[in-house]
Amino acid sequence: MRVKVYVPQYVEIPDHYIPALADRVVESLGERADQIYATRGHLVRQAVQDGILRDFDSYIRQDGSVDLVCDPGMEIPLENETHTVTLRELAENAPSAT
Repeated sequence: MRVKVYVPQYVEIPDHYIPALADRVVESLGERADQIYATRGHLVRQAVQDGILRDFDSYIRQDGSVDLVCDPGMEIPLENETHTVTLRELAENAPSAT
């Protein structure tokens, strides 16, 4: 039997990369980026595609997508205080989003 498992692991993405990563996610999603909440997964998968997290190169599929999930069950949207941040907002205001 073949079973996919997800093993918790911490990664570090330098803060100064966040705006550029968010911009590339926004570009790939187009107008939908205004309605999609930003998640850690969006940033991590883009960082893997951009070569920032080289240890995860083996998770890049042949079609270029990245087979990683950051919050099993559901990827939790990022928030700024009490406001849930969309991908476009993250790209435009990355330093204030957590």
